[in-house]
Amino acid sequence: MKLQPLFVFWCFWFLNFSTRTVFSPLLPLIEDNLSLSHGAAGGLFTSYAVGYGLALLVTGRFASVWGYKRVVVFGFMSITLVLVVLQWVRNYLPFQLLVFLLGSSSGTYIPSILPIITETYDNKHWGKTIGFHDSAASFSIFSIPLLVAFGLHYFSWRELLLFLGIASLLLPMLFWKVSIEPKKETSRQESHYVDLFKRKPVWIMGLLWIFSTASNMGVYSILPLYLIKEQGIGFDIANTLFGISRIGGIFISIFVGFLADRYGYRAMLMASLLTTGLSTIALSLSSTLTLILITLILQATFSLAFFPIGLVTISKLTPLSERSMATGVIISIGMIFGAGFTPFLLGLIADHFNFQVGIFGLGVLTTLSSLSVRFLGEE
Repeated sequence: MKLQPLFVFWCFWFLNFSTRTVFSPLLPLIEDNLSLSHGAAGGLFTSYAVGYGLALLVTGRFASVWGYKRVVVFGFMSITLVLVVLQWVRNYLPFQLLVFLLGSSSGTYIPSILPIITETYDNKHWGKTIGFHDSAASFSIFSIPLLVAFGLHYFSWRELLLFLGIASLLLPMLFWKVSIEPKKETSRQESHYVDLFKRKPVWIMGLLWIFSTASNMGVYSILPLYLIKEQGIGFDIANTLFGISRIGGIFISIFVGFLADRYGYRAMLMASLLTTGLSTIALSLSSTLTLILITLILQATFSLAFFPIGLVTISKLTPLSERSMATGVIISIGMIFGAGFTPFLLGLIADHFNFQVGIFGLGVLTTLSSLSVRFLGEE
């Protein structure tokens, strides 16, 4: 297999995903700086997710027309612009609007890169290549809280966002050199969203993506608030534990990619959803620091297993002509409701009860969602 393109794709996904993960460890500072409630702070993730989801839908439909490589590069240029403008914003509503635009810029990546990856590598290696590519998201979840905790000793939180924007400006030149543009399929009729929405697997995968994203990014988004303001753990300690607990996700993404190639996507989807749901329930019931750390590690590791398998499943169930569109629809559903609505809902529940109640309910629903895997068809 060609390793250089895969490494560049990995770096792109790391930067793209970090535009999401960087706000979680910074959220207590943003909340205090802008004088926000837990619900309003969680609403920033809603704005990001809505922008991300809308961009997924538009990109999924038109990326093949505009050019997959052009869309990827345009998205990263837009990310840089938004992160630069954020340096001067001091009020909540303009800040929320820019977070929405940041989500829109980031959402152009996955529907464009998945056809590029599946066109670059043979389908017998899709599990391994997509799994390795997706490990960049796991590494971002692990490393960003640690980098933020370290960086805040020397820079302001706004300057950390600026560094991320500068990195997003430099990498596209290397990407353009090593990537290929997928060939258009001329033998098939043009696909439309109406036809896509008629297919049961699309709705099933959308449902599964909601609960998996909610258990992963939804819980991730509010965990610093939960650990610091509800459990009373210090800021540096909380972000350090938060980052360390994510290290298992780096390896699980690659490992399940190999397992998906060997055992098939349906068995791996079922296993990932069950372990994610049960570990989320365990996290909500943990009360001591030791138990919280153990369940954090388990929940963070298992909740990341779904996504590379999910992308392999989409690739197996769709032809190239529909792959970008199906990816956009399914992930946008998961992002808007899972990553966007969940932090807001968990924040509201915490304002009236506590975070543990919301996390427990989410764990139960994720566990039950595993039953719908059996309704997926064959590739």
